[in-house]
Amino acid sequence: MSVSARSAVINLRLLIAGLLAIAAGAGVAVLPEQALVLVITAALAVCLLALIFAEPVVGLALTLFVAPFAPLENIMLNLPVESGQVLLFVTLAAWLARALVRRRMGKVSGPLMWPLLAFIAVGVLSFFAARSADLWARECLKWIEVLAVYAMTVNELDTGRRSRNILIGAILASTLFEAALGSYQFWLRGSGPASFLISGTSHYRAYGTFEQPNPFGGYMGLTWPFAAGLAMYMVRRAIAQRRAHTPVTRSTIGVIILAAVTAMTAGLSLFALVLSWSRGAWLGAAAAGAVMVFILLRRPLQSLAVLTAAVIVVVAVGTMGLIPQSLIGRLTDFTREFTSFDVRNVTVTSANHAVIERLAHWQAAENMIVAHPYFGVGFGNYTAAYEQYRTLNWPLALGHAHNYYLNVFAEMGIVGLVAYIMLWAAVFIRSVQRTQETSTMQDRRLQGRGGSASSSVGISAMPLAGFVALGLVGSWVQLSVHQVVDNLFVANIPLLIAVFIGLLDGLHNPPATEDAGI
Repeated sequence: MSVSARSAVINLRLLIAGLLAIAAGAGVAVLPEQALVLVITAALAVCLLALIFAEPVVGLALTLFVAPFAPLENIMLNLPVESGQVLLFVTLAAWLARALVRRRMGKVSGPLMWPLLAFIAVGVLSFFAARSADLWARECLKWIEVLAVYAMTVNELDTGRRSRNILIGAILASTLFEAALGSYQFWLRGSGPASFLISGTSHYRAYGTFEQPNPFGGYMGLTWPFAAGLAMYMVRRAIAQRRAHTPVTRSTIGVIILAAVTAMTAGLSLFALVLSWSRGAWLGAAAAGAVMVFILLRRPLQSLAVLTAAVIVVVAVGTMGLIPQSLIGRLTDFTREFTSFDVRNVTVTSANHAVIERLAHWQAAENMIVAHPYFGVGFGNYTAAYEQYRTLNWPLALGHAHNYYLNVFAEMGIVGLVAYIMLWAAVFIRSVQRTQETSTMQDRRLQGRGGSASSSVGISAMPLAGFVALGLVGSWVQLSVHQVVDNLFVANIPLLIAVFIGLLDGLHNPPATEDAGI
């Protein structure tokens, strides 16, 4: 383009910007306040829509941040559809439209696509056993969304580092926001639902935007290991730069800032998990931490020594009376009530009500399993079948069995339970393989550049993909343990899980220069 042509283009842009500024000023001066708000809202919506269609991954990132607000929206706004679902629909439409324009889709699947499809297929076929077609359709749609988000994540990650960074940034931002909000609700707010008040204290259980402590604890449980994996990667890079006496540049400062942010996110989310007072989340966090240590150290004796030392420290702190009695009581009451699966003759008190209520729903699921052992009562139909199979003193269904394994068994029979276990076994194995696979490849690169094989032991040899996989191992352990006493496939949490699965199949093994950026 010639200088004169370039100048003409610049002048035209300035003219358009000036006309828009004049129009905006006239609108502010002439339009009534209510109409002005509507115009501004419409303009922002159009800009957001244009941005999503230009960069669908931005829409997915916004969806991940907005999705956890669904329970809060349902209570405060009572809208027919959640904003997270609207954003997801627009994002998927933009992603598909881009593929049609380019006339190519690119990579959309990996090894985990097939067990995911198998589980969804069993859920779809359970229609013939379903009592409520509406509940069945809602549950199937939830898992079809998981499949679509998984495919989009794999596809976007195939385009390069930029999409990866946007998604990881959105997850960290959402995690940090929810953790900060939960901490505020526990420590500073000084009020909350009466049922959330912790006995013997003036504090209320943290619940974030989830409006319930258990799903909030579940969300924190999924995200803290992921953030911890990223933090270990960034801290390792910061230490390596320090040891190499790397000159202070924007890049080195960026590494230090990212190390601090990821470490803070991991710590605050784990702290918020504790403040949720969710016993399932506590047990999941303990199991997740133990498994991550075992995989990270790669030496059974060292891992056992570290875990034993951690147990000794906890016991010693408890013996010295440094652990609050409310915390100890929360755990001991939990184990004491699980002495019997049959709740028909149990005396219900204010102290054991929550646990007995959960066991009553387990028992209803057991009755469904006995009556329909092979194909269940229909995907998503636990509530529809509850009245027929409930225990006498518990007439109200809570929406699920408060044990996802029993829930799947009751709704989809033994066929569905096997498909579900196979899905998560495949996810877990894939995660562990990615930690080993990335370390092995990094070891070969080091040796190819003259490094020694011994320098690739454990954490020192693992690139970003390996640390992400390590964090996801912790997330899957947390999910698997917590699901024994709850159902975490609520409040749009499955969308986060879908992105996590997509990261496993879509995150590339980095080239030798990958450590130049997150």
